[in-house]
This record gives sequence, C-alpha cells and structure tokens, in this order.
Amino acid sequence: MKQHIFKLTAIFAIFLGLAVAGVQAQAPSKVEVNIPFEFSAGTKTLQPGLYSIKRLSGNYLALRSTDGKSTVILNAPINLASTDQNSAERLVFKKYGEQYYLSQIWLTVDTGRELAVRQKAAKPEIVELSLRRQ
Repeated sequence: MKQHIFKLTAIFAIFLGLAVAGVQAQAPSKVEVNIPFEFSAGTKTLQPGLYSIKRLSGNYLALRSTDGKSTVILNAPINLASTDQNSAERLVFKKYGEQYYLSQIWLTVDTGRELAVRQKAAKPEIVELSLRRQ
C-alpha cells in the first residue's frame, strides 16, 4: 500500500513539474516592436514603423505593420536557446553597411527562432530591439 501511494505521489509530482515548466516556456501569442529603420525580412523589404509579431504553426511567424499595409510570413527553421537571464524578448538584425536584415526573433527570454539570412563577405553589426508584450 505504501508503495502504491509513493508511486502516485511521484507521478503527480512529475506532472506538476511538467505543467509548471510548460507555462513558463510559453511565448506570448502576440508582441509589438517599433523598428526605426527600413529592413529586410524574408524576401520583403519593410518600412520603419510599429510591427506586431504573431507565432503561427511550426516554424512560421507573421510580421505585420500595425497600420495593416505590410505583412510577411516568415519561416524561422532554426531553434535557439539562451541561459542569459539578463536578456529580453527581442528582435536581432544583421546590419551590412546601411542595410538591416532580420535574423532572429526571441518571443521569450530563453527561446528564439532564427531566419535563414544570406551571409555577406563582411562581418555584420548586430542590432537588437526589445519587444513589447500585448
């Protein structure tokens, strides 16, 4: 009988631990960011402005200007992980000369997605912008 109670308690503790971890790892369904420069996302060049980012299914995310004029569906196939607790939800751009290319989207502090960005010969400057949860 003691063994049976112990097993049930252990199983309950495991499920409780998984539930808490799952809630902590969930990304917000939608975030906003003000991007103060023209940039490329996927195959599209977008104007400066306020954008919302929404997670879709699988590797896909939607980036949409809040004025509704521009929308792009992004394939971000590479999973990223970070243990840096000083970081924040953010977008990461690679800057070559005066051109900005969206390269990473971090909807949570510890998990992000990376877009396939063509590598240039020169080493890019890295530019990060913080996201705002809605």
